[in-house]
Amino acid sequence: MSNLTELEAEQTYHSLSYEGFPIHLKEYRRGLTPIPLVFVGGAFQNITQVEKLSNAIAEKSWVITVDTPGNGDTGVLPYTFGFDFICSAINHALKAIGVDEINLLGCSYGTIVAMRYAQKFLGVNKLLLAAAMEKLPSELEYDFNLLLFQLEWGRMTDFADGFTNLMTNPDLRKSNRLCRITADKLHHALVNSSTGIREQFKQNTLRILKDGTTDLRLMPDVDATVFAGELDQFVPIEANKKVAAAFKRGRFIAIADADHMIHVEKFRTMIDIIHEAIARNGGNVDPSNCDDRIAA
Repeated sequence: MSNLTELEAEQTYHSLSYEGFPIHLKEYRRGLTPIPLVFVGGAFQNITQVEKLSNAIAEKSWVITVDTPGNGDTGVLPYTFGFDFICSAINHALKAIGVDEINLLGCSYGTIVAMRYAQKFLGVNKLLLAAAMEKLPSELEYDFNLLLFQLEWGRMTDFADGFTNLMTNPDLRKSNRLCRITADKLHHALVNSSTGIREQFKQNTLRILKDGTTDLRLMPDVDATVFAGELDQFVPIEANKKVAAAFKRGRFIAIADADHMIHVEKFRTMIDIIHEAIARNGGNVDPSNCDDRIAA
């Protein structure tokens, strides 16, 4: 049996609900490690789209990838249901499949969920945050309100232009072919997005605008690894450093030659960081010196 076939044979899909809203989980290699890595992706990601990431992480860890209410095939979650509701849904689903202790990975939008979850529930052993946001930068509030306006009025090319320029760095696109390809694919997907995807974007963006600020003073004492592309202009390096410094055992890793789309542009580097973070023994880290390294 090939490695790919073995991985596919060790996958289990769970379709659950919490207070009437769907939540989906997909397990990879249950029991490979004593503690699973729970993976919460970004606002435009779903279980299927991050399958390559999940399988790669599952080379060395039991993985549970989550489509939270309002993401992927779970439909639309009105923004009036905040991030605490999403965290409660995840906790409910994990308990339903017999999981109490976890390592937790959040990416972009998912970092808000991951940090809130760690504040709200016990049982988080290690926290991994890719492109971590304490809050939406105030200078971007106008940009996101403009995106919502363009979406509402069906100006899809303008919407796709604006969002693509936030997610990918225009300067990096000039010199990096993979970044250009990533931007082109994202732009095409946005222009041709379904009504459901557009409504998910609207509700998830409003959720960030209304309930997206995390009080970093309340972060628990967990081993935390924060990493981001050094050219990320959506969640800049300094914002990530601030999150890392909020943890007694926090560190920050900057990934060279990458922007917000590190999962595409620096796929193997991201996987190596995740595997190392899960395996490491985290001691106290001086928050004034939380730059760990630059990953090539």
